[in-house]
Amino acid sequence: MLEGSGYIYSTKPKKSLGQHYLKDEKILRKIIRSLGLTGNEIILEIGAGHGELTYYLAQQSRELYAVEIDPSSVVFLREKLEPFHNVNIINGDILNFQSDIFFDLIVGNIPYYISGLLLGTLSERWQYKKAVFTLQKEVGERLSALPGAKDYGVLTLAVCYNHKVRVLFDVPRECFYPEPKVDSAVVELERIDDREIDKHFYMKVVRAAFSSRRKMLPNVLVNLGLDKEYVVEILKDLRINPERRGETLSVEEFVLLSERIYEAVISGET
Repeated sequence: MLEGSGYIYSTKPKKSLGQHYLKDEKILRKIIRSLGLTGNEIILEIGAGHGELTYYLAQQSRELYAVEIDPSSVVFLREKLEPFHNVNIINGDILNFQSDIFFDLIVGNIPYYISGLLLGTLSERWQYKKAVFTLQKEVGERLSALPGAKDYGVLTLAVCYNHKVRVLFDVPRECFYPEPKVDSAVVELERIDDREIDKHFYMKVVRAAFSSRRKMLPNVLVNLGLDKEYVVEILKDLRINPERRGETLSVEEFVLLSERIYEAVISGET
């Protein structure tokens, strides 16, 4: 058994899995309060660890699906949560987890090494109302960044395509065991309706626009197979200055631009 700052752990946190257990009771309770649970929710927890948060979720949910990749942690979880008949503990990689269930909430402490992939494809993986994640503070800043900011980029636009993002509060690094090198933040992602433009095509336009941050839009959108003069014409029609760079466009502007480019591609106007 391993003890860390008053908490006892059955297994050593695995660096290869990015495991950092949240040991601060006040922060755990603060996260639970921020979820606004009624006791009737169906919840998916990503990375249950040793059940620090799982134990609270089990008491305040109708059904809880806790996914944990580490087999040794799963053994501990099943013992700790045995009294709860509403808890389903699943040993597996969350990136391979599939379900047709509509989740009221997805929650978890997300390791940095999977955060970009998971967040960028979250809405394609599961159906849900909202997600509340503990992330590296840097990732939270990227998700909530505004156009023109240094943290604004492809991940921001991928998530904001169909989410409202809100940073709820910061979590100091000393609240975890073992202590990571950076602070974290708890971030809420409220699911909104998909835009009319297909997300995959929208992301194709976004990635082209960010393929060279210093270049103006007409010089990078030609990588989509469009004539440069035609790109300028599209931008002017949308009242977007052709001298702007991709990093200055809002989500709404990217949606409009993607819709117009899609129409041009489909009609063969290019």
